[in-house]
Amino acid sequence: MNPTLAEVFKSIESVAVVGGSPVKGKVGNVILENILKYGFSKKIYVINPKYDYVLGMKSYKSIKELPEKPDIVIVAVPANAAVQVVEEAALAGVKLAVVISSGFSEEERHNLQERLEDIVRSCKIRVVGPNSAGITLSNFFLHASIEVLPTRGSVGVAAQSGAVGGVVISELRRYSSGVSFFVSLGNCADVSPEEVLEYAAEDENTDALILYLEWLRDGRKFVENGLKLLNAMKPLCVIKGGVGKQSSEAVRSHTGGLTPSYEVFRAAVSKIRGYLATEIQDAVEVCELARRLRRLDPSRIVIVTNSGGLGVLAASHLDLGGFEIPRPPPKLVETLSRLGLRGIASNPLDLGGDTYIETLADILTLSELREYYDLAILAYVPTAAESPEKIAKIIEEKQSYFSLPVVGYFAGEGSYEIAARTSKYFPVVSSSWILSRALIFMKEFSKGLKP
Repeated sequence: MNPTLAEVFKSIESVAVVGGSPVKGKVGNVILENILKYGFSKKIYVINPKYDYVLGMKSYKSIKELPEKPDIVIVAVPANAAVQVVEEAALAGVKLAVVISSGFSEEERHNLQERLEDIVRSCKIRVVGPNSAGITLSNFFLHASIEVLPTRGSVGVAAQSGAVGGVVISELRRYSSGVSFFVSLGNCADVSPEEVLEYAAEDENTDALILYLEWLRDGRKFVENGLKLLNAMKPLCVIKGGVGKQSSEAVRSHTGGLTPSYEVFRAAVSKIRGYLATEIQDAVEVCELARRLRRLDPSRIVIVTNSGGLGVLAASHLDLGGFEIPRPPPKLVETLSRLGLRGIASNPLDLGGDTYIETLADILTLSELREYYDLAILAYVPTAAESPEKIAKIIEEKQSYFSLPVVGYFAGEGSYEIAARTSKYFPVVSSSWILSRALIFMKEFSKGLKP
């Protein structure tokens, strides 16, 4: 029986890059550079018969020539040669081959994919890809991928598109988050999304999982392992590629897979209480909010804002989502009056565009808020009177005194910079629609979870 991903990823002592190159821009060069930059401190081997040395490292002619058996082999050679490399790695006892090579799903080369699958069936090696963008294992400081360097964190990412995975990595970094692992699945000759779900459920470094999927091999296994993730209290956000008839045809040309009907897929995700995203942006923001406020079941929400319009937008979506937005009771109105905020008797608490961030932050520190609300939304539009640096600095100084869990919702000039800095302390959303979707998902996700 082939080892599980958990068994493969348990201990990584060495990595070999077949096709490693000194030529800038070559795939083998990018992967080697990324492995070095990310800080992998174990043994790195280069295999390329064209060179004696690559990036200062001795280059070997084949896997057989290596002084030891590597744990992982990264295959960055043309498709015709890639199968032979994987076979050689399997015979050497390598645990995992990550096949970056593309060109396996085309009709005339379909036999190459079948040969890879035969190797997996007959040997104990595991294969990621082909047409993969690589893998990341943050606990080993290993980023053997052509994608951007990720920030280390606790979100697992798996994608049947390397580029989409790279965008997710980049967006997580923008929200002060990062990855525990990244697996670019490619054409799934072996390792599949279903198995990644199981690995994420077991991995102690992973708090949540984001999947980009175009097709599934085993819908029943997907549900079974998704329930394992749910029982581990780890949120799942799924981005589905190939929804309509024409986009499903695009899936066939991209990875060679067949996509199930969207209704069937949506039902499967619903059964495991996952979030089915519309875009990358809401997948990342919903994941972050659900991961960081995982045990919160918000019913009563207060919106504190300097923009009546932004506050109304947030309230509208929350109202439609079934959340309570109670008016502040007399005791809280009186407290606000003592702070010089007279006439604030509605929710959102609209303080006006001439109010500075200090005042909103002071309101969020009021202990009375805990009596009437479960969650606060800080909806803020920067004005010319305050720099993004100043707004972020005030929030950073006062956030530890906030009396409620807070979600930031910033819009307008400078909002990206403010979000990047303040998301270290609380989750941030970019729209009232995503805010509502995230909170609805949290309520659904929390049903029946262990206390």
